[in-house]
Amino acid sequence: MRTEMPLSKPIRRILVHTEEMLDTKISLLRQPEAEPGGTLVDKFTYDIDSNVIIFPAQYVGLLKDFIIAKHCTHLLIKGAAAKKGEYKVCSYNADGVYAGMRQIYIDALKDEAKKENKLPVQKLIQMLFILFSHFNDDINEIPWNAIINADVYHRMPKIRKTQLYHIMKESKNDMDEMMEQESIVPRRYFVLNKAMFYARDMYLAKTLPADELMPVLNIPQMKKFNHLEVKEMLTTRWTHTAWYQSKVFGDNMLSIIEKPLGPVNWKEEPTIDYYYDLYKVGKLLTDNLIGYMTMRDWFVWEPPKHLLDAHEHKAEYEKEALKKIFGDLITDTLEGS
Repeated sequence: MRTEMPLSKPIRRILVHTEEMLDTKISLLRQPEAEPGGTLVDKFTYDIDSNVIIFPAQYVGLLKDFIIAKHCTHLLIKGAAAKKGEYKVCSYNADGVYAGMRQIYIDALKDEAKKENKLPVQKLIQMLFILFSHFNDDINEIPWNAIINADVYHRMPKIRKTQLYHIMKESKNDMDEMMEQESIVPRRYFVLNKAMFYARDMYLAKTLPADELMPVLNIPQMKKFNHLEVKEMLTTRWTHTAWYQSKVFGDNMLSIIEKPLGPVNWKEEPTIDYYYDLYKVGKLLTDNLIGYMTMRDWFVWEPPKHLLDAHEHKAEYEKEALKKIFGDLITDTLEGS
């Protein structure tokens, strides 16, 4: 562990535990422009020798501790799968991009037929791969977010209040993210995207019900939720927004999340086998969500390098897919881009 910053004993323990179990090193890095949820740059995903947990420079105390604990847990899951020779991520290839963009285009046409204000053709074309990529990012994040938060909650009770605050803030940011795109994104995908976040929030609401989380009056943003339990907080957030129409799909996705996570013994000794089992649960959960959203032909399970390479070739995949979808109609546009 390479850091000179002050750390609490529980965080030092989880850092040491992670390094020893995976036979690796972890560095901690503060950055003013870091993502609010922090970032894990790890040797199991990238061609590097050690691992770095990056978090916002302004994070101190328990908020910093929670971010570190969250990414250590994620690193343990990745590392356990890698040690078993099984670590794969949800990637994509040219065929998957074509299948995804074609289906999005078909659904977009159905939406456009009902609209008075039609989307400009160029914007529609640009939206196809952006939306495909957005779902790939989310499907690689949401299932693991639920698993990691549940594990941290059960193993680190001292940071639960901070964890709740972060989850509530994360939930709000996720809900607000696509607001300006509501009129652009085809309705089906808008609803499915929000339903995934709804399902994650409702799962965590059931997982984080402890009385010691209330009230969280020392956090100004939480005051309006005073006297509400955690489940009520997250439910209130969802039922008082325009996203409530995603509830039907979200409830179905919640069942998909709960089924594989229900049997997990969160108090089990944290061994390599335990974290490998969490990886397998996360992979199953991801597959089930992809199947529910009828996106099985969009994505493939491959080693992390495959996804990194796919990102490098995404412009080629997009152009190839557009030519297949639109034929000669798109040629001039592509040549001019």
